[in-house]
Amino acid sequence: MRINARLSALACCCAALAACTAVAPSGPKNTVHAPSVGKPPPPASAQAALSSEAFTPYAGLGVSSDDGLAPGESEYALAGPCMTAAGYPGVTVTDGIVPISFYLNGPSSLTFTQPWGGWGYLGTADAQQYGFLMPAGSALTVLGLGQGTLAQNGPTVPAAEQDAAGKCGAIMQDFYEAVQKGPLAGIFALASDITSDVQHDPAVIAARRAWSACMAENGYRLGQPQDVFNQEFQTIYGGQRTITPSTQVSAAADQAQLAVAATDADCTQSTDLAGIYFAVQTSYEQQLVTANQQALAAAVSQYRAAYANELKQLPALLRTTKAEPNPGGGTHHRS
Repeated sequence: MRINARLSALACCCAALAACTAVAPSGPKNTVHAPSVGKPPPPASAQAALSSEAFTPYAGLGVSSDDGLAPGESEYALAGPCMTAAGYPGVTVTDGIVPISFYLNGPSSLTFTQPWGGWGYLGTADAQQYGFLMPAGSALTVLGLGQGTLAQNGPTVPAAEQDAAGKCGAIMQDFYEAVQKGPLAGIFALASDITSDVQHDPAVIAARRAWSACMAENGYRLGQPQDVFNQEFQTIYGGQRTITPSTQVSAAADQAQLAVAATDADCTQSTDLAGIYFAVQTSYEQQLVTANQQALAAAVSQYRAAYANELKQLPALLRTTKAEPNPGGGTHHRS
């Protein structure tokens, strides 16, 4: 398995799995009002918070096989019918043969995540045990990838099967990139609006400032919670752009990142950053989903039609597509 953690993509994303920094609103209907949330208790986990929000099913369209809108119709689900069309029935992404990509920004960041992000670090026990090296685990089950996909290398298979798997990986990636610009374009715009609204919300800004002051009191001068992972990732891996499960982390680097994560979690708790952040995001998501119901329903219908057409085109695509250059299968990050 090869995990290509492109730092240029990480620079605009929190923890590789959280929302990108604010951009100008561009959704079809993006008028919202700032909610009054007080000091709500933090959610049980960041993933639990996302899973309960109104926009999550739409954010998962195209990447999650269990989004509730187009079940079993994701980029990753294409692996099965594609490999069947290539003459290898029964092979799916969970076999670790077909190279897959999971995306670091756009709506995906409102679908699945790790404990860290623009909300700080949610989960003191995880911070103390894993820091920023926590296995992707259950967060990836949201996408239908399973918990073990990122933890192992793909099996060795005959060259012809690996070539077919490489072609299917490229077909899957091409499909998702195409629907981003077509049926999912409005959803991407709304995801940017939600991110921007949360980042500019007065309550979130105040909580973020309190978090920053807390971190400074503990010796860490960090202006934005979403910057912590990017900084720690570069420190942990010495600026490497590509890591694999065998990439070594020194004991000193591990202890240092654990200390940062633990402080991050403590400051998140003392300032109620996570509670405020997710309460605010929940409000903005509901407002925008309510205002754009018709457009969102149309996007779902158009996406499902595009997926059905892709299934019909698989035999032809296998004849013309160049294999994804990722020998042995596996998973890598993409922006």
